[in-house]
Amino acid sequence: MKTGSGYVLAAASLILLVVSSSAAQDPPDLVVSDPQFTYDVNARLGVEGSPTGRSPAPATTTTDSPVQRVSALFRNRGAKAIRAVAWEYVTFEDAGQTKTQHVYSVRSKTAIRPGESVRLSKEGYHLDNSPYSRARVTRIEYEDGTTWLSTPRSKI
Repeated sequence: MKTGSGYVLAAASLILLVVSSSAAQDPPDLVVSDPQFTYDVNARLGVEGSPTGRSPAPATTTTDSPVQRVSALFRNRGAKAIRAVAWEYVTFEDAGQTKTQHVYSVRSKTAIRPGESVRLSKEGYHLDNSPYSRARVTRIEYEDGTTWLSTPRSKI
């Protein structure tokens, strides 16, 4: 009888350990959704060089705004205000999301109050685009000074 109850107790402990460790990987109270890649075809262009009465100087075209952006929607479902979020926008080569194409690491210092939703983004040039993408949280810094860290993920 003692041996049977010992096995049941050991099995229950193991189940609780597995459930708690898998739950620790997801950020508490911060939901990430709607990852997006946008390409700004209307980026403002500036022309450098001034036309004068003499022969025109060669003009160079430069952009003065970022052309590409990756973003995701973050919702704080918890009771604590968030000071900063470190997150990753991951693009994949396949629909099964098994072969990573690129990982963009982002640190956003935007405050997110309880119940609030905010779209966080990173802008730049020559970003890889893929129809298969995901955003994931790697670190949360709360206003009260506490921090949540994700468990390290294996390379895909």
